[in-house]
Amino acid sequence: MIRLFSYTFNQTILFLFVFAIIIRTSGLLVPYINTTQNLNINYLSDFFASINAYPIVGFIISTLFVFVTALIFNHICIKHELIIFPSYLPAYFFILLNSVFVDQFYAGPVIFVNFFLIISLGAILNLFQSENPSISIFAASTLAGLSTLLNITYIAFFIVVVIGINIFRTFNFRENISALIGFLMPLYVGTMVNYLINGNFLPYHIFFPDYGNFNSQYWALKSALPSIGLVGLLAFIRMYKNFFRNSTKQRRSIQFMAILLITSIILMITGKQNPRQEFAFVTIPLAFSFTFYFSNSKINVLKEIVNVLLIISILFFRAMTF
Repeated sequence: MIRLFSYTFNQTILFLFVFAIIIRTSGLLVPYINTTQNLNINYLSDFFASINAYPIVGFIISTLFVFVTALIFNHICIKHELIIFPSYLPAYFFILLNSVFVDQFYAGPVIFVNFFLIISLGAILNLFQSENPSISIFAASTLAGLSTLLNITYIAFFIVVVIGINIFRTFNFRENISALIGFLMPLYVGTMVNYLINGNFLPYHIFFPDYGNFNSQYWALKSALPSIGLVGLLAFIRMYKNFFRNSTKQRRSIQFMAILLITSIILMITGKQNPRQEFAFVTIPLAFSFTFYFSNSKINVLKEIVNVLLIISILFFRAMTF
């Protein structure tokens, strides 16, 4: 399986699509129906309710969205030379990790925010040694604003974007102000639209962030997360050993991914949302680190076995939820 996606042949995209369908098929067998109130913008509630009115429609939309997002993520990793060898491994692991829970088959705000995060990542990476960074800064911060518009808890991603800007650029007060303006633009438009539709500037339900309220996470021990965490630890060790052999851009990318990982974990274990859905945010840095671990110019039987065991673990624990 690892060897199949270790190339950049055009037909590999077809294999990747088939894999996405197969690994997420259980979403058709026992469709997930969202039971958590995960929106704080009134005029978007009907939108997500309509596209998930039929579970199969929500499954198809979420699968296609994850597949397209995976391809964009893979393109960014290759374009900016973030991985050891050009391959479709980033896309492969992104799809696999976005299929851990049946909750991830729901076409909710999380898959859109994850898409925005990937595009923001590409914009931030474009800042490295750029002579005209204004467009990239504005794009990355605007996408963070759109994420916050979907859920105010995700305002944390604006902080991640600002940190990313200052990792890949020398600190510049004017550029940071530009980022703030870009972040506020979607919020302003959203407020105006909400007023025109509902007659009030603020939504009826606002779940303000509560990052200090850590919820019980015992459910994670009864899932594939311990297995994923073990592979993640192996990947981290390999990245650490090769950290100073990487280019400057790769080292800064690893630092940015570490910040995104920490932020995503905090979001997942706090607040009032569905942590299984928000695990999708963690999949970005995890897919990046897994690619580092599994990339190899030769066939490695041990890593093939580890990959198969990881898939079995995901399918087993997902079946236990039915």
